[in-house]
Amino acid sequence: MNHAEVLRNTDRCVKCGLCLPHCPTYRVTQDEGDSPRGRITLMQGLMSGALRDDAAVRRHLEGCLGCRACEAVCPSGVPFGSLMDATRASLIPPTRGAGLVGGYLLRHAGARRVASGGLRVAGRLGLGRLVGRVGADDRPGAARAASFLPDVAHPPRLSAPGRPAAADALMDDVRGTVSLFSGCTAETFDGPSLEAAARVLRRLGYRVVLPEGQACCGALDHHAGRAGAAAKLAGRNRAVFVGGEGPILSLNSGCRAHLQDAGGEGFGDRVTGLCRLLACQDLTPLHLIDAPLRVVFHTPCTLRHVLREHGLMEALLRRLPGVELIPLPDNALCCGGSGSHMLTHPRMADRLLAPKLDALVDLSPDVLITANVGCGLHLAAGIRRRKLAMSVMSLAQLIDSRCGLPRPASWQDEP
Repeated sequence: MNHAEVLRNTDRCVKCGLCLPHCPTYRVTQDEGDSPRGRITLMQGLMSGALRDDAAVRRHLEGCLGCRACEAVCPSGVPFGSLMDATRASLIPPTRGAGLVGGYLLRHAGARRVASGGLRVAGRLGLGRLVGRVGADDRPGAARAASFLPDVAHPPRLSAPGRPAAADALMDDVRGTVSLFSGCTAETFDGPSLEAAARVLRRLGYRVVLPEGQACCGALDHHAGRAGAAAKLAGRNRAVFVGGEGPILSLNSGCRAHLQDAGGEGFGDRVTGLCRLLACQDLTPLHLIDAPLRVVFHTPCTLRHVLREHGLMEALLRRLPGVELIPLPDNALCCGGSGSHMLTHPRMADRLLAPKLDALVDLSPDVLITANVGCGLHLAAGIRRRKLAMSVMSLAQLIDSRCGLPRPASWQDEP
């Protein structure tokens, strides 16, 4: 989107203010520059040359969570998310994002595996607690990053294409192949969720593979204005998946929203989520247990405002026997995680998280479910700070934990 297109689309905003109560940052600061219409006014000033790209303008633009709650209520249909991406891309250099080290890790799987191993060792040695004591976790930096160390997990242990797991070899009637999208989080945070999804799908008769050579989905780069870097990542992922068959399952709503939008034919149109994949499935082969469990569910902004599939998540959860399902109050408001925002803007992120933690104290569930790995990390860190006794799980982990009958030893993936 060039400057003229941005200006043309910003003119669709009539400054009515209906979006203001739905904008998380405006609700906190009550600063017009932190509202959707205020940010649109800044975009118009930048694109027309009436405003300079200075620290004050960047502060308001970088502070946007990209939750797109304003889009969902806008009577004029302003494409706010696309406008913000295009505006950030026009700035030189682009707005803050992953940084040099983080950017390298997004693009190189080998480096991610090494870094992930180092983080696991650091967690076991208690270095996160040490760093937390000597730093402040309400400011960007090492102490803030260390607050997520307890969630570092092992990489997914799944079979690659051409090496079917022993479970697949036992199947008399394979229903089809599901390819898992791991992106850049699997080696560090999402391995257990991917393994849980594979077990659930194999019980339902699917062959499950984890194609090698995957990269970050590109969402972090795209939303920080690094369009060229995001396009390269999309190209790498297309090369991995195009030519395959069957759905590509992404467990992370943020990745899925970007992949479906940027992936293109043969890739993006195959990407789906667990709720949609299982929506019409007979779950009888899972032998779901009927034990009581209080579950609070969180619907990420990308699931609600971009994919518009929060209803599918709730519907699938209601099919699980014994589960008492409770929506997290104010689910339509961002938790503050928002990709790297919880690292770059920790004070705002924690202020947005606080009401949700207050609600969890009152509700006292056994489990909190979310469909976004970043939101899960942010919520889990807040739960630890409050010393609340509850687990944070992905939907795949919850369903896997409710599957009855012991899994045969031959279902163990190859090392």
